[in-house]
Amino acid sequence: MGSRAFSKLQWGLESVNGTAVAADTMLLAAPMPILPDRQAQFPMDMAGVKARSAQGPQLYEYLVRNTLSWDNDHPPYFQVLPMLFSCGIKGNVTPVEQNPSEGDYLWTFTPSLTATNDPDSITLEAGDDVQAYECEYTMFDRYRIAGEIAQDGVGSPVNIDADFFARQWTTTTFTGALSLPSTELMAAKVTSFYLDTTWAGVGGTQKTGLLRSYDIEILTGVKWIFAGDANKYFNNHAEEYLDVRGTFVFEGNSDADAIFDAFQAASLQVLRLQVTGAQIGVGDNHSMILDIGGAWVDVTPMGQEDRGNNLHTATFQGYYDQTGAKLLQLTVTTDVSAI
Repeated sequence: MGSRAFSKLQWGLESVNGTAVAADTMLLAAPMPILPDRQAQFPMDMAGVKARSAQGPQLYEYLVRNTLSWDNDHPPYFQVLPMLFSCGIKGNVTPVEQNPSEGDYLWTFTPSLTATNDPDSITLEAGDDVQAYECEYTMFDRYRIAGEIAQDGVGSPVNIDADFFARQWTTTTFTGALSLPSTELMAAKVTSFYLDTTWAGVGGTQKTGLLRSYDIEILTGVKWIFAGDANKYFNNHAEEYLDVRGTFVFEGNSDADAIFDAFQAASLQVLRLQVTGAQIGVGDNHSMILDIGGAWVDVTPMGQEDRGNNLHTATFQGYYDQTGAKLLQLTVTTDVSAI
């Protein structure tokens, strides 16, 4: 009988996309079901009998679709971010230590919008004490990063969903003797919000007392490609459009009114969300900095209410600004030097 207590996730970086490797890192996340990687189809035969099919099921293609999730009970940690973003936004990133011998490594995942970003892939191991499974060529095509500033004094971790695809599930045995990773958890309360009008000024104007919640969706554009050959799984991957969209709840103050004015004027806005953690040694702090350029496409004053306070709700759509030549910037600082 499989035990939830002995369920786990592990991963290893593939040196060649699609060539499975042994895991070398444990992954702390919410429990994940092993969703089917193939769909059975029954031929609808005219066999002269009162049965819709007279043949067994056919399995034409294999494709894993699933989600890694971090929530209030399973909070995300900064050390997992380099792997997540390397396998969806920009691969082959070499981090740079910011202060000598402090282990505070800056990972820059700002994607090119004119060339390939060479995303990495991992082999993911999942299962319990009865059976382990692995899927190779694992890459991420969607991220959801959300935070709500709790108003009751309880914890409010950042929530992350990372949708992935992979080739197939194969029964295996877990790579043994892996240690639990070190973790610095990500709290929504320490998310700083900045709002500027140019990419040159991004991160220059912090808006305090404004942000109540955020929910950012990043579509990476990474996709699988099936082509004819001897295998039933996909052959390759490609990169398509990158898209970013976010929804927000703001305190209904003068800064929120200025956002309403920017919405009515269809003005370029460049926003920054910065989630900060503890200091690494005596160097820089753990952090995730997400910069998005775009425009407000819906702002609703008094869209919500909390204990007598009117709140604005807003939706932000990212787009490519020709002057700044950017859509998205993403950096992570943490004590991980390689994936």
